[in-house]
Amino acid sequence: MVLVISQETYDEVVNENIEQFSMSPKEAIEDAVKQFEAQGVDLSNIIKDLIISNDDELISGYLNHLNIAIADKRYENVHQNLEKLRKELDKDIARRVCAGKKGAYKTLIKLMKCCHHNNVIMRSALKTITSLMTGNPDLLDAEGIALQIHILDRNTDIPTLQCLLRWIRECCIKHELNRQNIFNADIFAKLKKILMREDASGSELRDACSVIRALVLDDDIRHEFGKAHEHATVIAKGALNVLTGLMSKYRKDKEVVGDVMITLAALIVRNEFCQEVEDAGGLKFVIDVMIDYPDSEKLNWQALKLLKALAGNDEVKFHVISSGCGPLIVSAISRMKGSECVVQAGLACISALTLRCPLNAGVFYDCGAPLVIIDSMKAYSKSVSVLKQASWAIRNMSVRNKNECQEFIAYGIEDVLTGALKQHGAKVESDVKMALRDLGLKVELKERWTGKGVNLENN
Repeated sequence: MVLVISQETYDEVVNENIEQFSMSPKEAIEDAVKQFEAQGVDLSNIIKDLIISNDDELISGYLNHLNIAIADKRYENVHQNLEKLRKELDKDIARRVCAGKKGAYKTLIKLMKCCHHNNVIMRSALKTITSLMTGNPDLLDAEGIALQIHILDRNTDIPTLQCLLRWIRECCIKHELNRQNIFNADIFAKLKKILMREDASGSELRDACSVIRALVLDDDIRHEFGKAHEHATVIAKGALNVLTGLMSKYRKDKEVVGDVMITLAALIVRNEFCQEVEDAGGLKFVIDVMIDYPDSEKLNWQALKLLKALAGNDEVKFHVISSGCGPLIVSAISRMKGSECVVQAGLACISALTLRCPLNAGVFYDCGAPLVIIDSMKAYSKSVSVLKQASWAIRNMSVRNKNECQEFIAYGIEDVLTGALKQHGAKVESDVKMALRDLGLKVELKERWTGKGVNLENN
């Protein structure tokens, strides 16, 4: 369990070092940090140099100026104060936590309610509250969600709406309850209007897509069960046709195309959704992207993510390979072997496309996948995620292709797999051992469940 302390407790220890042990402020801070870290205390929320800086006073001062401006309804210098406050908040999470305790969230909400007609102040306030809540989303409450929906409904200034969307996205990251509450406020209907607007700019569409992806995250460890799948299902039913339409409409805008592909990948969580995207020309479009932009690392990564998602439908999985994607995937991994993201996405793609599909596996053997997979494992021998994806790809390509899998063995896969097992142990044990087993190589498997040799009695 991670231990945490308050800013006050930390400051007391620093002051004690200065007063009782005659340390300089710098020495006192270094000693206090060492003490707490030795005890396993997480200091990420602590402003360590508060005693020799005036950051605490600066934050308090800026908030005080904002509160006075709200009370007096005089907003001449508000924009400047917001910018200065934002610079402090952007320094680290500790300052954001400190500002939250001093009421920064309530102050900013109140300011936006008072200045909803002033887009200059609104944009600055939205940027500031986004900084405040970056990595600190617990501050959001019902009042804040109501304000978000109100701005989406009433404000027509595009830069202001983009700032709002970025704030909403930040509220959703690693916070399941925020996601559910924002989703339940019918935000999807507002986002869909942006996606369907004829005059929507590329940057607007990208911001709307980023919020959609945030709404279907499942990254809050405090909640064992989230509603990512339910959210994705609702959004997919209402927006798959819109998103696939955007792919062709903005095909020359690489940024929009990439965002749409990665958004589709996050939404097609059911068999019929994969089919719907293919029927709308999504598969052909992905192939065109990989052919037209062979040197774009980001676009190829996004395309590979979408191909993996499409493989959730067995019929579409077959069409992916019959359309010529096998050589494209292997080529992308080989060309961009310096990018761990592309390599991992490519290996995951091979794994998904060859699962329970020996014909697809045969295609990957024909286009040189075994050597590319082994080279990837050697290049990223320290990356557990790459090693896992590679092991799964090897398993799926080998389990029903016993003759072809000798190619892996000929290239020395046994040494690579056993080396990964020695280096990472339990982190990759089950994946590596299953790959060795399906290759027909020697492996020691643990019998985890054994009986006691006692006959069962039926009463």
